[in-house]
Amino acid sequence: MRIAMFTDAYIPQANGVAVSVHLFRKALEQLGHEVYIVSPIGPSFDRKVLVLGGVTFMSEKQHIIAKSGLLPITEFVKKNKVEVIHSHAPFALGFRALAVQNRLGIPHVHTYHTLLVEYRHYIPRPLTPSRRSVEEFSAWFCNTVNRVIAPTERIRKELTKYGVKRPIDIIPTGIDVDLFESEPTFDIRRKLDIPRNSKILLFVGRLAKEKNVGFILQCTKKLLNRGCDVYTVIVGEGPERVNLRKKCRELSLESRIIFTGSLPREELADYYKQADVFVFASSSETQGLVVLESLAAALPVVAVAEMGVGDVLRDGEGVILLDKADLEAFTEKVEMLLNDGRLRERLSVKGREYVKKYWSTEASAKLAERCYKKAILEGAFPAEFTDNLWVEKIASGLKKIPNRLFKNVVSGGARRGSFKYFARSYRR
Repeated sequence: MRIAMFTDAYIPQANGVAVSVHLFRKALEQLGHEVYIVSPIGPSFDRKVLVLGGVTFMSEKQHIIAKSGLLPITEFVKKNKVEVIHSHAPFALGFRALAVQNRLGIPHVHTYHTLLVEYRHYIPRPLTPSRRSVEEFSAWFCNTVNRVIAPTERIRKELTKYGVKRPIDIIPTGIDVDLFESEPTFDIRRKLDIPRNSKILLFVGRLAKEKNVGFILQCTKKLLNRGCDVYTVIVGEGPERVNLRKKCRELSLESRIIFTGSLPREELADYYKQADVFVFASSSETQGLVVLESLAAALPVVAVAEMGVGDVLRDGEGVILLDKADLEAFTEKVEMLLNDGRLRERLSVKGREYVKKYWSTEASAKLAERCYKKAILEGAFPAEFTDNLWVEKIASGLKKIPNRLFKNVVSGGARRGSFKYFARSYRR
């Protein structure tokens, strides 16, 4: 099959969607399929990637909105004789995917990667949408495509509750298990100046409110008060970085919390392999890929079983799960793991076996293959959509946002300008 993936995030970005789309592409190509990428960011040397350029929003380097019009995308899709479209976000490029679906009559599959209702706070007041309006928008978008992919059963139920009527296939994103099986290439303790006998807690993720990183800092403080010789390494970037550093100072944790920023995939794998316990308290995950990566690296996990995390993990299979973010209970479980080397070893073995069996990219790609075939057999679903509908419904609201919230993006040569310039690019 010839597949075109429309995604607002792609490598070299390091967020969950960017990484998962890239791994998914590689797995599908290994099955013999041709996979093309349409994205505002990506490697310009790859002829199968159409890099559109774009603008960042809300001073967030990870939030890139594609600026290109529809014509170059349509030509790219036609030239490569694409048989099925796979969109990965219901925004800028999601709407482009709908337009191509309508214009060229190509079947369309959509993956619901992100629980959008948990990210409403990124839109400034008074424009912040209500929870119900976000649910209705999600349902509207999903009901315009052939099939929807949900990473977990709980997300499928959530979409059904929103009002999604189209078929929903449960397909986990999957991870590159092989990346986490080799020996480390460097000594993390020497690199970060952590004493040999100290224990290392690891968190990987975007530094944002919904990730609940402050909870991890409080857990570290409690562990130190109980006499645990522990350092917490936090990998990632995000809007809460300054606030988290401030919280470290307030808790007198400056010498025990290490912020690394974003890391290349290969280097990050070595962090997983050499930490003692992975800690995760996010409440907004559709799946929680970083937790699965930890298990693949034989790193035991203590996590809160919220949303997708509770679906993909099994208590005892490399992980200790808590029903809610109870600081005292969470700290007790982490302390128990730190003090029990045999328990850590047992969980390490079980976790790696569990991930290899159920969560490899190869297994997920085979499930997606079936989903694509069903969509192609059905033919393009006639969406209730016109090329300018989203401009009328959404851009009419966005035009009220001050121009200062839109910034340049490094890739694609986008120039800074007014919102009118930005919005006009979509009509071309």
